[in-house]
Amino acid sequence: MRLRLSALTRVEGEGALEVYLEDGKPKALRLSIHEPPRFIEGILKGKPYHLIPDITARICGICPVAYQISGVQAIEDAFGVEVPEEIEKIRRLMYFGEWIQSHALHVFFLHLPDFYGVPSLVEMSKVDKEIVMAGMEIKRAGSLIIQSLGGRTSHPVSVVAGGFSHLPEDLSHLIEPIGLALEKSLWVMERLKGLKFPDFELKDIVFVSLWEEEYPILKGDIYLEGQRIRPSSFKEIFEEFEVPYSTAKHAKLRDGRVYLVGPLARFNNAFEKLSSLAKEMALKLGLIPPLKNPYKSLLVRMLEIIHSLERSLDIVKGYKRPEKSLVEFRPKRSEGFGVSEAPRGVLWHSYAFDEEGRILKADIVPPTAQNLPAMELSLWEHIKGLESMREEDLQDIAEPMIRNFDPCISCATHFLRVRVVNR
Repeated sequence: MRLRLSALTRVEGEGALEVYLEDGKPKALRLSIHEPPRFIEGILKGKPYHLIPDITARICGICPVAYQISGVQAIEDAFGVEVPEEIEKIRRLMYFGEWIQSHALHVFFLHLPDFYGVPSLVEMSKVDKEIVMAGMEIKRAGSLIIQSLGGRTSHPVSVVAGGFSHLPEDLSHLIEPIGLALEKSLWVMERLKGLKFPDFELKDIVFVSLWEEEYPILKGDIYLEGQRIRPSSFKEIFEEFEVPYSTAKHAKLRDGRVYLVGPLARFNNAFEKLSSLAKEMALKLGLIPPLKNPYKSLLVRMLEIIHSLERSLDIVKGYKRPEKSLVEFRPKRSEGFGVSEAPRGVLWHSYAFDEEGRILKADIVPPTAQNLPAMELSLWEHIKGLESMREEDLQDIAEPMIRNFDPCISCATHFLRVRVVNR
């Protein structure tokens, strides 16, 4: 017999969970993604390089900036483009906007209802309207940053290889909403420190993030157990593979170990690089690395919101429109690699180009694909010792665990139907 969640709720996209039972006890599980593949890498083939940020942004409406930044950095790597520090600082600000927006969406709209014991944001607003309103104010600040730099919040249009197609003269209008969001975030953390978290830790999982001089977000090497790995060597260390029950690929280390990317990995690998307010709040709440409880990723996302808001405020206050927003360059036959930290973790791009800059090959590895084995392993560790399992158990136990990882399957939420299927 198997229990099946035919659609997962309060996650971005369509997925299902099946647990196989023997004498009522869990014996195996699989997390399947059943959205149809969109063949973005195939669509890119033969297209000119400058379409990469526009096409890849459509992979995700929640984190389009991440796909654009990894993509343009791969182009710049291939064509030998050196982007000035002032342009990188503005890219970092735009990326902070995406972290703020995406993390706020997950924390307040998708994840926090689990800790309030309610099924939705609507019900949570009846219990604690003030914290819901604070979440909306925080999300708004992130959206305003992206809109101000990118022309619009979803699928922004200004990010191009070499810099930006255009930049605003002034960003002072962002100071007030960012400052307000920072105040709200600190207040929210004070409220959340009383939450009760299940006693569970990730086992046999390696934490992988990027390595920057700052807390990792924009670029860098890949950091794995004290080693720094160049983006060009990604496929030598990590392996993507298909599973028969899902349209999404999985990934593991080539030695077979399961790894995790995302907030917990960044926190554990780069805690000392958090902003002063974020680090202060972490210590106040007793959050120190190594942090292995996935339920507390809710708090880590809030710390990353505080970090992003604090850093954004510094950048906005010092903003001066660069004389040139774009570095000129010529395409050439080459190969390039780009990597950045999407809200959900390491996002890797690789492209090969011909002499005119047409795309010969495209390869994109999103963070959720990398995290699927860790999600399955954590689910299994969570339920394997249960003496029995019922339909309601699967929903009540498994769904909150899945939401810990904020899987970005796509941008849709569905009703949940639970059914028992006889084998």
